[in-house]
Amino acid sequence: MATRALVIASVLLACACGSGGGSDDGAETLDPSESALTAGWSVLGNGVAYKSTGAGDAVFIGYAGYSVTLDRSAAWVDALLEARLRALHVGHVYAVRGPSDPGYDNKDIGNTKLAAHLVGGPGPDAPFVLVAAHSSGSYVANELFGQVFDGTRDPEHVLATKVVYADLDGGGLDGHFFSSLRHVAFVWAEDTKLSQGRSANGGLMESLGEEHQHAGIRLVVDHSGCSSGAKWCLHDLLITTRPHDPARFDLVRDYTDFVGRPVQDGWIRALESWLP
Repeated sequence: MATRALVIASVLLACACGSGGGSDDGAETLDPSESALTAGWSVLGNGVAYKSTGAGDAVFIGYAGYSVTLDRSAAWVDALLEARLRALHVGHVYAVRGPSDPGYDNKDIGNTKLAAHLVGGPGPDAPFVLVAAHSSGSYVANELFGQVFDGTRDPEHVLATKVVYADLDGGGLDGHFFSSLRHVAFVWAEDTKLSQGRSANGGLMESLGEEHQHAGIRLVVDHSGCSSGAKWCLHDLLITTRPHDPARFDLVRDYTDFVGRPVQDGWIRALESWLP
């Protein structure tokens, strides 16, 4: 499959570096953002929330970028649910907060709780499990893949060949996991109307896409509102179709305010052929 360019019309992180691999949820401490979760969400473990939508058997897991709180991650997942996921019969959604350090060295997110809930709950009946990780959230996603694909958290291999993974301008994927995934896509954004209009990790995403069976997805979002060379504003085009700050990311508003600036679902639409 060749790298795809998806043109999206505009309406009216911190760096991703390091690697993840542990399985320690850390101490069970109350995240203040947990109390801000909207109705329907329940906390499973550190930085992990779950909601049943009743729309079907499919599963979505959203990993937010560095420092994004759990309630803001849930707001992003809720927006994706209404924009596209519900129509794809996604009946189970998980929201995961961003790591507290860019490289996820603290290993302080409850992936083991998520894995146990998924494998023991909706996983066996799911026609697909769509996983998306923005920015440094890719390292937290790598941790989950390590737990389930080595058999530790999924001894019966109920998730085998079900996982479709979208790395959204993130830090890459551990090469050990490729054979266990149904499909992987490395996604970046560009505003072609700018002289310098590529998202922060666009070069890495394009390179990885070419290296791994041309699995790149280029989202073209012209008239994004970002300034030329503002790579971190463009970085948030993987979350919203029009970032709030033309000079940089805004991890509060870009993950929560989608009024007049719809949530970015172009990468989902580009992957739908892999979602039965």
